[in-house]
Amino acid sequence: MPTLVGMATPSVGNEPFSRIVEARKTSSWSIGIPIAVAVVAMVALVAYFAAKGTQAREQFAQAQQAVQQQQQMLASLQQRVGGYEAQLNQLRDPGRTTVILQAPAAPKKGSPASTAWGAAIWGEQPDGKTWMRLNAYGLTPAPAGKVYQFWFVSASGDSILVGKVDPNTDGSANVEGKDLPGVDQGRSAMVTLDDENAKTHGQPLFQGALPKLKPEQHGSPQK
Repeated sequence: MPTLVGMATPSVGNEPFSRIVEARKTSSWSIGIPIAVAVVAMVALVAYFAAKGTQAREQFAQAQQAVQQQQQMLASLQQRVGGYEAQLNQLRDPGRTTVILQAPAAPKKGSPASTAWGAAIWGEQPDGKTWMRLNAYGLTPAPAGKVYQFWFVSASGDSILVGKVDPNTDGSANVEGKDLPGVDQGRSAMVTLDDENAKTHGQPLFQGALPKLKPEQHGSPQK
C-alpha cells in the first residue's frame, strides 16, 4: 500500500498557546491573592483605628464629665467648709450674755411643772441685729401632732419664732436663730409645746427674762 505523503500525525499546534494561557492564569492568581489580602488588611486596620478613635472620644468625654463632677463636688465641699467655719466661729462667740431658761413653778406646789430647762446665748451681729443659740436639756419626745418651739419676745410684745426644737434621745436639743431685734429690745425667751405649724405660742415650758443691754455694733435696729 502506498504511503501517503503528508499524512503524518501532526503535532498539537496550540500547545504553546495553552502554556501561555496557563502561565497567565497562574500569574494573575499569584498577584491577585496578595492584593486581596492587602486590601482586607487595610480595611481591617481602618476599622480598627476607627473603633479606637470612637473609643478614645468616648473616654475623653467620660473624663471631661468626671472632671466636671469633681469640680462641682469641690465647689460644694468648699461651700460646706465655709459654712462650717462660720458656724465654728459663731460657736466660739460667747455672745453678750447667757440667760438661763427655767420652768415656771406649778401653782400651789412650789415645784417646777417640768424638769426641762435651757441656756440661751445672746449675741450681736455686725448689722446691729442679734442672734440667739439655745441649748436645751431634759426634754421628752413631743406628743403626736405637737412640736417644741423656741420663741423670742421683743420689748414691744411681738413673738418671733427662732426655730423648732427637736430633742435627741437623751432629751437635749440645740437650735439657733439670727436677725432678731437688738440687745436693747428684748423681753424674754421661751420654749413652748405647740401644735405643728402654729403661728403663735402657747404656755411656756421654760423661759427666761432678757436683760436690756447697750448696743455695741453700729447700725443697731430701732425695732
